[in-house]
Amino acid sequence: MANTSEITNLIRETTKLTQAVLGKMADIDNKVASAESDFQKFNQSVVDNTGFTAMNYNHDFRDIHELEANAHGHKNVYPLGMGINKLRNDCVKTEMIGVHSGVNPESRDEEAKKLLDFMGITRGRRNFSRSFNILKMTVLDTSFQSELHYDFYIPDRHVKDSPSATFMAYAKIKGTSKINWLNVKQKDEWQQIIEHRSGRDPGRYIHIDLDFTNASVGDVLYLALPTICTGHFPKSKKHGVLYSPKTELIRKINKLHPA
Repeated sequence: MANTSEITNLIRETTKLTQAVLGKMADIDNKVASAESDFQKFNQSVVDNTGFTAMNYNHDFRDIHELEANAHGHKNVYPLGMGINKLRNDCVKTEMIGVHSGVNPESRDEEAKKLLDFMGITRGRRNFSRSFNILKMTVLDTSFQSELHYDFYIPDRHVKDSPSATFMAYAKIKGTSKINWLNVKQKDEWQQIIEHRSGRDPGRYIHIDLDFTNASVGDVLYLALPTICTGHFPKSKKHGVLYSPKTELIRKINKLHPA
């Protein structure tokens, strides 16, 4: 039978061993945390230096066209390339709100000021890269919700999932409306939507169709910079008007060969 001295020594050695193991575990945890931190920094650095290009034409809504007067007498203005399904135009009133660089900041529309603040550009800044428009859509008649298929879609709505893509936009909804793809968490406030897509099937795609549900007369949608790009745009950052070679080329051709 072990005596008291032997038991005391055993307890002492066990305590030392336990402390040593705990120390090693803490050291391992610190090294893992450091490695994770280094990886996150490296990953963020890669994302920051990747660069993103808008794949969809007219994501800044600067090219627009006016339709004939609708059933309510409004000559609605839409971004070129935007899809408008049958009967929908008669149920809404649309306007374009300019968010212009190089102008007196006080001359901007109040919604433009609020969006610039939300984006981090701030309302008091005169020059930024670069000008764009906000689409304002007011619901006048809710009967269109009973119609089939899409209500509206953004210019160049086609998104290829493989290997990865992002849809993002700024939206503000006043009223009861819910709109597909524009899942705002708080009504009557500007919010950024960033949706990441990915897949292995090279033929897989999806369309950015804006379908209304639960709409009420008087509801208002504000929409700006609906953008499709390859890769996963970081959700921690706000997007502006991205480089868009496709849009620039189309505009140069249209300028050289006006309709």
